[in-house]
Amino acid sequence: MAGGMDILNVVWSGGPAFSSIHMVHRSILGFSAADSRIATLVLAEGDAGVLAEVGDVTALGLASRRLKGKGRYACCRYFDRRALAKRIERMQPRFLILDGMGVAGYLLPFLHGLAGTQVIVVFHGSKTFKPAEAAMLRNYSSELLTLVAVSQTLANEVQGQIGRHVHNGRLALDPDGLRGSLESCATARRVLGLPEQVGRVIGAIGRLVPEKGFALLLEAGALWLREHPDDCLVIVGEGDEHARLLALARELGISGQVHLVGHHPQASRLLLAFDLVCLPSEQEGFGLVLSEAVIAGVPVLASDLAVFREQLPGDVPLLPVAQPMVWSKAIDKALRGDLSALAASQYQQLSPEVSWERFSQFYRHLLAG
Repeated sequence: MAGGMDILNVVWSGGPAFSSIHMVHRSILGFSAADSRIATLVLAEGDAGVLAEVGDVTALGLASRRLKGKGRYACCRYFDRRALAKRIERMQPRFLILDGMGVAGYLLPFLHGLAGTQVIVVFHGSKTFKPAEAAMLRNYSSELLTLVAVSQTLANEVQGQIGRHVHNGRLALDPDGLRGSLESCATARRVLGLPEQVGRVIGAIGRLVPEKGFALLLEAGALWLREHPDDCLVIVGEGDEHARLLALARELGISGQVHLVGHHPQASRLLLAFDLVCLPSEQEGFGLVLSEAVIAGVPVLASDLAVFREQLPGDVPLLPVAQPMVWSKAIDKALRGDLSALAASQYQQLSPEVSWERFSQFYRHLLAG
């Protein structure tokens, strides 16, 4: 990577756990000028292939112990950070986009030689800022540093902690592009490995971690599944909760109807496999799956979180967190009711075309300098 770079994008890691972050940064980079020279650095390792659609991608392959710098690796971390900062300074990009506080904290203290580079930090999820982190962001030149969060809810949260303005760069999707990418119901179900004669399919997408609420979803969906043996629950994603969820499905007597199908890099293309999407999350930075499902025309049941209320601001009911009986009744009501009417109501509340235009204008302006 030689000097004269227009945009340098730096993310923490590759791999499935970070794929949603990569998609967000891919969308942002897509609003740069058509002739922009774009490159991405991945601090750790793993695939970040979607970012290769807009520029070169280089994985530095730094081990976790070196990135975090604990114990005897603290010295390695210091020299790694200094060397990377010098590399970036030689490139002198017009814009430097950093993936959240992790990357910002790793690089910003060492970036002393950037001549006019606009640094943009994009926050994707909730965190509690350490005093030193808040002070670093607060004291960095306001002319050279822009802070952006992927929702108004998150922007308010971050701003309240650090005492510096955070822009609402609320995520949105190109509705025409998403609909054009969808596989048919039959194809999507075949890709997911579902039987041809399957009944109704309850779907969920996300990492298998406690805060996604998938254990609650199994408990809430168990009654419906036991009463409807041809129906099933499909969760797309992988994570540390895999074994626990399988054990819970066995305990609930629904193991034959629960499919944990692993990570799919283009999961949004498979949304038509589902009759109903459930998002029982306990916390979310944005919850892009909700928008994806609504644009695809698939009705959604979601937790009553501020980020979901931000996407569906009308009178569409959201459900309390961690209350399986309420969720069980909601699943029953939805699947016995008019799913098409629910989907249409949610589409109207989301207003995808308006959201996409606002999203496009914000990032085009941001990357215009």
